Amino acid sequence: MSIMRMACWLAVLAFVFMPIRGFGQQADQRFPLFAYLTGKPTPLMMTYTPSQLDPRQEVNQRLLKTSSIRADLAALRPTFDGLILYGYHEACTPRIVAVAKELKYRAVILAIWDPKSAAETDGAAELARQYEKDFALGILVGNEGITFKRYELEDLTIAADRLRKKLSKTVALSTSEPLVGYKSDFIVGFGDFLAPNIHPVFDRPQLDADKAAAWARAETLALAKRAKKPVLLKETGFPHAGMDIYTPATQKAFWAAYLKPGLLTRSDDAPHA
Repeated sequence: MSIMRMACWLAVLAFVFMPIRGFGQQADQRFPLFAYLTGKPTPLMMTYTPSQLDPRQEVNQRLLKTSSIRADLAALRPTFDGLILYGYHEACTPRIVAVAKELKYRAVILAIWDPKSAAETDGAAELARQYEKDFALGILVGNEGITFKRYELEDLTIAADRLRKKLSKTVALSTSEPLVGYKSDFIVGFGDFLAPNIHPVFDRPQLDADKAAAWARAETLALAKRAKKPVLLKETGFPHAGMDIYTPATQKAFWAAYLKPGLLTRSDDAPHA
């Protein structure tokens, strides 16, 4: 996935915070990632895969130049201070994280594309150990693999158990599915927070930019209330091209509407613990 596609789909995220007793309106200290997302300065994260990488060919992971990664991350850094990745590869992901540290990114959500891969799971765990003091960290165990049948629910459990044995308790775990995937109680209950991909372009194509933004936020809040845990809206937005109805102007309108209520929503009926 290229930076161009990232710009189409997701630049910033909504975090629906379910406060517990003692936190009130303060930053949530349960995990460093939660503190980053609910604290100051306002967090801004970008989902990221190197713009010059085609991950379908493994050799491309090694052919990718570090200078290309640096150019990407330097271009993003004036606006964004956090990265959300899609998978781990030993020839590429450590370089991304190392450059992100040099450029003073504040948070990285690592990812495992194939939870059945012990090498990928262990690689993500090792990076988390290496950079625990440098970033607010999370790990996504899989991306849309249940919905599109790349792996099974048990594979998520096995990978999460393997991770937990290797990680400190400061690293929050989740998985990511499109909205339809959250019909599953297992997916809703998995991990420390939810990280859905909610695309009005696919699920509500008849909505204009303002209504699409409102729908995405409403679905996110509904998930938070159901799960009783924080929800990070990982992917949403309007593309800026591809069909006549999608233009830079409609993309701008979507984000203006989406951001107007603010990035952080605190549920009024959060449970107390």
